[in-house]
Amino acid sequence: MHPVPTADLLLHGGRVGAQPLTPRHDAQSPPANAVAIADSHILAVGTENDLRPFVTTRTRLLSCAGHTILPGFIDPHLHLFAWASRLCGVDLSGARSLADLHAALTQRRATLADGAWLRGYGYDEFLLAEKRHPTRQDLDAVSRQHPILVRHRTGHAAVLNSMALHHARIDQHFVPPSGSIVAHDASGEPTGVLYELEAYLRTVIPPLAQAEFMDGVRQTSNALVRLGVTSFHDASAGNTVDDVEDFQRLRTEGILKSDATVMVGIAALPQLLASRRASFNNADRVRIGSIKIMVHEGRGEIYPPPEELRDMVWRVHQSGRQVAIHAVEEGAVWAALDAIEQAQRRLPRRDHRHRIEHCALCPPPLLEKLVETGSAVVTQPGFLHFHGEKYAAEVDPDRHEWLYRTKSLLTRGIPVAGSSDCPIAPLAPLVSLQTTITRQSRGGVVLGPQERLSLAEAVPLFTTAGAWIGFAENSTGSISPGKRADLVILDGDVVTTPTEALHALKVTTTIVGGEIMWSDSWGQM
Repeated sequence: MHPVPTADLLLHGGRVGAQPLTPRHDAQSPPANAVAIADSHILAVGTENDLRPFVTTRTRLLSCAGHTILPGFIDPHLHLFAWASRLCGVDLSGARSLADLHAALTQRRATLADGAWLRGYGYDEFLLAEKRHPTRQDLDAVSRQHPILVRHRTGHAAVLNSMALHHARIDQHFVPPSGSIVAHDASGEPTGVLYELEAYLRTVIPPLAQAEFMDGVRQTSNALVRLGVTSFHDASAGNTVDDVEDFQRLRTEGILKSDATVMVGIAALPQLLASRRASFNNADRVRIGSIKIMVHEGRGEIYPPPEELRDMVWRVHQSGRQVAIHAVEEGAVWAALDAIEQAQRRLPRRDHRHRIEHCALCPPPLLEKLVETGSAVVTQPGFLHFHGEKYAAEVDPDRHEWLYRTKSLLTRGIPVAGSSDCPIAPLAPLVSLQTTITRQSRGGVVLGPQERLSLAEAVPLFTTAGAWIGFAENSTGSISPGKRADLVILDGDVVTTPTEALHALKVTTTIVGGEIMWSDSWGQM
């Protein structure tokens, strides 16, 4: 006889999963309320009586007190280093006028020596009373002794004051890289507003001080586990193989507590291929993931041009790797799916799992093209909560049901996973979960109620679907024996909690690979 394995940790007294109880859950078939964990994996799931044989004096017991035990949340699209950087600057997301923006920047300016960079993040012109971007003149009014850089909430626009423009060598004669735009005034001078110029700015603007930046990274790592995110995909298009090594170092040193899958930008594909490193190695706590390509529309044109995009996608496709294409607007999504279709025609692959990031507006013909190409969508339901008023004002009401679709995708068998895109929107898995069910903004605007999901349909978007999109469905994403013990415990019953109150549930415990990485009661354990 084989000896009975010993559980290192037993979670007991909770609700396992988010399925409602049914008549079959009677005395002969009671619902699971316990999970046994050993050697970083789930050993068994069942009732406390079922799991009692695995408990010894060595087993740590954790009472869940009627709370819900879910798979750890998986966020397949966020930007960790950009998030950490934002924590090092002035938070402008609360600005409701240019005067608010001026006041917030002026307060930080008082703490800086002359010549030091002043950085702000997260402004939204839609929320400003003036309904426009700030300009270099607006920022010059804050300071002419400091170069000032403020970034839009989307990360796709930035504004520089005169000193910063001079430092970046941007004047009326500056020729921006293809696909980017420098706005000019009537006299031909730059207004300070820049679009899609982030890659260039990184080459001319000094980085944050290392100590300051690392403090931001620690804050983001702690926030991930505090909010129940046990693994994530870093979707930054500028990532290289060297960045993967940085993530690995952070994980090894214990700074990064969640597991990470790191996308590599298309420019670094030759470097990655030369390294011969495989993607999606599930034995690694930091894995190489997709190859990221940015596609966007500007002034009626698609960038990169369709032929160039097809070549990029083909190089990724024939290498056997997964492509992740940033495509927000309809035209960009069409171009992305066309490139995937062309690659599939040249070399059919049954399980490529190529993914469209965002797919913000998805009319019926695009749904059919997603099906035809076998593509997946990584969407951001939380955007409806955080930016719903903006969408209601700017998007034709007849198109509201096309925004960040979920139900229509699932109905047609299109794989879809939910993500935050943090820091473009706050990391808030339970807000995103609630919004997937309600389709309601924080101001009460409902957008596309036809796309609502039930709780049982919504939870997998943030757990099992995130595992699948990262080729990890056999190792994580659900509470099953043999899978990695990535779990989150909420402070209430997720099934009986009113839908409009789901966002108010709190994470009490986050477990990554069988190790408790976060608890709201450290002193009691």
